[in-house]
Parts: sequence; C-alpha cells; structure tokens
Amino acid sequence: MALKILLVDKDEDWLFSAKEYFEAQLYHTTLVSNGKDAQVALYNQKYFAVVMNVKVERHPGIQVLKFIKSNYPTQKVIMITEVNEQDDEEDQMTPEKLKKMGATEAIAKPFEFEDLKGLLEGHQSVGDMVSSVPRRKELGPEEEVDMGDDKFTGVKIDEFYTSQAVLFDIYIKLKSNRYIKILHAGDTFSKERLDKYKNEKNVEFLYFEKKDLFKYVKFNNYFAKKVIGNEKVGGAKKVKMLQNVAEKFLEQTFQEGMKPQIIDQGKEIAENVYELVKESGDLFQVFKDYADFDPNAYTHAYLVTLFSTSIIKQFEWQSKTTIECTALACMFHDIGKMKMDPTVAQMKLEEMNDEQLLEYKRHPEYGLELIDGNPLINNSVKQIILQHHEHFDGTGFPFNKKGSKILMLSNIVCLADNFVHIIQDEDLKPVEALKVLLSRRDQLTWYNSQIVECLIKVFVDPQKIMKDNNVLPSNSRMVPNKKVS
Repeated sequence: MALKILLVDKDEDWLFSAKEYFEAQLYHTTLVSNGKDAQVALYNQKYFAVVMNVKVERHPGIQVLKFIKSNYPTQKVIMITEVNEQDDEEDQMTPEKLKKMGATEAIAKPFEFEDLKGLLEGHQSVGDMVSSVPRRKELGPEEEVDMGDDKFTGVKIDEFYTSQAVLFDIYIKLKSNRYIKILHAGDTFSKERLDKYKNEKNVEFLYFEKKDLFKYVKFNNYFAKKVIGNEKVGGAKKVKMLQNVAEKFLEQTFQEGMKPQIIDQGKEIAENVYELVKESGDLFQVFKDYADFDPNAYTHAYLVTLFSTSIIKQFEWQSKTTIECTALACMFHDIGKMKMDPTVAQMKLEEMNDEQLLEYKRHPEYGLELIDGNPLINNSVKQIILQHHEHFDGTGFPFNKKGSKILMLSNIVCLADNFVHIIQDEDLKPVEALKVLLSRRDQLTWYNSQIVECLIKVFVDPQKIMKDNNVLPSNSRMVPNKKVS
C-alpha cells in the first residue's frame, strides 16, 4: 500500500506539481490549502507524513504544528519555510527553529522536489519501503531507454540482493547512455530470470538510478544486519555484503553531501561493522584469503573501516562506542577531497608538484570544514578525520602532531589507511601487504608500536591468541620479524 502524505500549502500550483511528482514516486497524496482543513484531514485519516508551509492561513502553520504535536505526537511533520535575510533574526522561521518547535524536519525555499523526497525517505523504515511498493501480478514489459550514464550506478549481478518485490526499476546496459529496464518497481524478483541474463547473455552488472541509492543502502544494510547475525554464514560473505552497502553509501555521500539522513545511514552501517568484527571469529582467515579489492575511493574507505575496527578489536579498552565512532570516521575520512580540484584528488602523490602536494595535504582540514558544524557528528569523529595523516614521530600532516598529542584512534586509522594503500596500489593480498608494511622500517615510526602489534593480531586466529599470550611480545616496540603466514 502506497505511503500517504498530506501536502499543505496555499499555492495551488505548487500543490498540484507536488502531487504529480510524489505520486510518480509511489506516494498517495492528499492536498489542502489551509491549516483548518489540514487538521480535519488528520482527524479523518492517518498519514506517513505531513508536509506543510509555515505560511498557510485559516490556522497558521505554527498553530497547526502545535496541534499535531499535542494530539498526534508520533506524526512526522516536514515544515516548509522561506528565510528572508531582510527580516529580523528573531522573526525568521529558520529550519533549526522549526525543528526545536517540534517539526520532524524543516526545509527552506527554494528547493527541488528531490530534496523533499530525500527528507521523506530518511524517515522510512525498511517495512515502510517494502509495503509502499505496489505488487505486480505480472512482470512489466522490458523497455529500452535513452538516459545518461551519469544517472545510473551498477551492482555486480551476483551481488544483487532484494526482497520478493524489487523496490525500484532495474536495468541492464546495452551501450553508453542506452539501457533496458528489465524489472519495474513492484515486479516479483526472479532469480531464474537474472541467471538467464548472466549465463546466456553474459550480463555482469545490473543498474539502477542514482536517485534510488538511499533505498538500496537502507534495504541492503538491513539485510546485511540479518546475515551478520547468522552464525551459519561465513565471514567472507558477510564482509562482501557489507562492502557493497558501504560503497554505495559512500557514492551517495559524495554525490549528495552530508545530509542528516545520510549521516544516519552511516551510523547504521557503523553498527553493522561493529557486529561484524565482534561476532565473526573467522575474519583472520578472510583477511588472509580475500582478494577482491577494487582500486577505487569507495573500496578504499570501506577497507580502511574494516581494518581500523579490526585493529581496535584487539585492544582491551575497545568498546562498541569506540568501534562505531571509528567506523563512521573511516567512511568519511577522505570527505575533504570533495573540496579539492578533482584532477589533483585523483593523482598519485609521486605525480604531484609542490603546489598540488600542498593542496592534497589540506584535505583533512577540508574534511573538518565540511562536518564541523554538524551536530550529528561527535568530536571524536571530527578529530579522527582531521588527524588521520598525523604520524607518531611528528612527520605527518597537516599539523605535524607527535606522540600523545595524536588521538590513538587517529593513529589507528593512519596505519589502516597506509596499509590499504599498499594493498590497492601494489595489488597485494592483505597478508602480503602486511609483510611489505613491516619491511619498511623507516615508516614504522609513524605508528604507536601497540597499533602495529594489533594489526598483526588481526591475522592470527583469536583462539591461538587466547591460548598463548606470547603470540606477540608485549615489551617489543616494533615487530618486523614476526612471521605471518
């Protein structure tokens, strides 16, 4: 059943345009032009959300908001406002002020319907998403479409997971800017049909529109949580499933920025990362054998997340909070590159001139600038992002901090970041990359020795560590000669 939303605005042209847009997005809409009719509508019907302009008349928007919070306290309300710089600051109904008054969300004009859709989706549960998709008794016809490649994102066909009915349209690519829609939103998912595309037509990837990234991440993170909690599923599958979710989440972040609903998604993924490193006793073996490491920024961020949290897991002081906090910071650790010249951001360090290198070394500061005023991100996450290139011996950047002046979690991320670069840049399996890292004695001074020791422990059977407390010498500053098999 389609989710119902109540749209309240005195601008009838806007109302009808909004109705057309949101019904195309599978919402059912009710339109009213004043506050009094909005209250009547709420009395007669239940709505997933109310979208209301603060300037409606016959009961002003603020009065209706108070009425809703008093009588329907769980009702989601998105307030629309218009911030006029000429008005006194006290008179302005800013989004922040409206949220303090009880609005679930608030958005200031001008905005696109796509922005409003994002706010609505941010408050949908997986159950809301699944129930809102109309079930189709018969598969929709295949349709060829001409759309730009920049509108799509791809998933390997073997790694495409869904419920009984797909949540959005699914495509295969014919050629540049040319696609075939093979599944419509609401179509019953047919593994046999996809196997036919894979085996008979050699299709490697399925595609969906980037506007549906939020739904993909939300559903697949929920699915990953179920799989991670299943003891019968091996660590390799869990790692790969969470990688798919994290990479699409990062793609969405770099495309849309640090929106509140995106940050909330990141926190949910961080919780799954914690459950993965806490519960999966065979990760040490996964790390030895794993070889599917694409050299792209999204894979890089996921691997830094995976290895950083696995290192933290080896410390006695580790906790759910520290692991989830670090996981969130790792996913965002290179977010500052969004403010760099894209050409420089994609260059290798050895290819940069002095000016470009100076710009590169500012990306931790740029990252902090992007998130500094965001109340949804705590100070530890901000410090990790700012310090993830600081070295224990003082040779790092941007501030040449040294020793205890560097947050321990930051130094862990620094090690994981450099370790993953070895994996990706030199195309090595993790256990091979570990040997390379330990052989570079001049760089080992970049890290607290305890962190290096804990990275080695990541590759050792936890049962062996429990039985033999001497797997790693506790008084050793550096352990480059320790054998890792």
